[in-house]
Amino acid sequence: MSKNWVTSALAVVLAAGCWWFLGCGNNSGCVSGSTGNTFGGLGGCVAGGSVNAQTSFDVVGDVGTPFVGMISDTKASYSISGTAPLEVILVNSHPPIKMSISKNTNDNSLLSLELVHGYNIIQFASTSAPLGTVFVQTGPLSVLGAPASPDVRFFVSAPAGQEFEGLIEDTETGFDINGTVPTLMLFEGPNGQVDGQFLQVTRIGPFVVDLIINGDVVATAEGSPEISIVEPPPD
Repeated sequence: MSKNWVTSALAVVLAAGCWWFLGCGNNSGCVSGSTGNTFGGLGGCVAGGSVNAQTSFDVVGDVGTPFVGMISDTKASYSISGTAPLEVILVNSHPPIKMSISKNTNDNSLLSLELVHGYNIIQFASTSAPLGTVFVQTGPLSVLGAPASPDVRFFVSAPAGQEFEGLIEDTETGFDINGTVPTLMLFEGPNGQVDGQFLQVTRIGPFVVDLIINGDVVATAEGSPEISIVEPPPD
């Protein structure tokens, strides 16, 4: 996709007043606005307008603390791993959502998990116990969802601390995302080919974004201040 399209598409979303504020993100439905028009990309229905506050899960604590975890809603679950800090966003979710993480170290390093809705921390849990585990949830989840199939992930790994506005879409629906690098976005139940567009709020270095499907990195994009990444067409 062309750089001009990325800028134009995200400009429509930003014109709605979202910019980089976390309270303006959307991971629960299509951003359709009043016009209902489709533009660019793979055919997602994003067209600006108001969107719901974003829900995210922020792994914080002592920088570099390694962890493994699980995030699930009623439809799908995902195994994750990484180091603090990391923001995790479940796109196209079916709440309630529960996330749990466990330290990978047998020491007293601090590992914390925040459930953030809009501007507000709704829940917070921490552990400094060796191999300690914590969890947060938007509501009771009696049974974890089945392992995601396909398992589609966008991982923005650089530049650390960069605030960004993003657009994640398949052939039918688009989702406005706001994040701070590093951010892992899990796209639940996509319809057909997927793509993502990312726009930096400030320019502190080039983006590095991986598109990971079923455990394989299928595309990587680098650059600034805006980039796009597209799932390769099937053979």
